[in-house]
Amino acid sequence: MKVDKFWVQVRKILGEKNMTQKALAQACGFPYSTFRGWMKKNYFPTVIGGFMIARKLGVSVEYLVTGKERTGKKELEKIQHLLHRANEKLGRMPS
Repeated sequence: MKVDKFWVQVRKILGEKNMTQKALAQACGFPYSTFRGWMKKNYFPTVIGGFMIARKLGVSVEYLVTGKERTGKKELEKIQHLLHRANEKLGRMPS
């Protein structure tokens, strides 16, 4: 298991969310120097730290470590499609 994959995922999500490393560290309750040190030295955070980072980014720790979620992409797409169809039907219902 490569630690750099964890931080690549974190950086990717930070970019998608337009969030800074400092803002994430603060949201997790870490000193920024600690957070920056983990990233710079390519260390895994503590278990609690990894959990907090994943939680604040809206993903699982598994995703940060492996790049994969347990729930398959196809399953999520199917759920999104069903929700979209249900929303369309609700929009066509008479008031």
